[in-house]
Amino acid sequence: MHIYRLSLFTALIFILTACDFSQNSGDKLLKNAECEPNLSCTFSNGVKVWLSEKSLSPETPFTIFSDLPANIQIEDAKLKGITMYMGYIPQLFKKNNNVWQSNTMVGICSEQNMLWNLELVVTNNATAQVDTLNYYFYVTY
Repeated sequence: MHIYRLSLFTALIFILTACDFSQNSGDKLLKNAECEPNLSCTFSNGVKVWLSEKSLSPETPFTIFSDLPANIQIEDAKLKGITMYMGYIPQLFKKNNNVWQSNTMVGICSEQNMLWNLELVVTNNATAQVDTLNYYFYVTY
């Protein structure tokens, strides 16, 4: 019985902290962002990122697309919660014709307007330059 209570208590703590609100409203990040949230974005290195839907809901699948210049490749990609702490969600981009795509979804939180960041690390094979691109989007319900 004590083990069950401890497991239930541990699970409850995990659930509460998994959706812990960060003190960051995202305003400062968005002010310095290269692009508007949820809209198609072409970064200075030519990488383009966009979403399958302009309006996203939690626990509903969606796709993140990327069009890469010939000399650029994706090294790492993950989603990170900005206005709440929900860890990070690794993204696996696969090439479909000439466009890279990652099928994904995010969880639900008590916050109805969640700001997320796609952190996309890319390498320019010609110059060996590594860039971390930040694409922000809202998920609301």
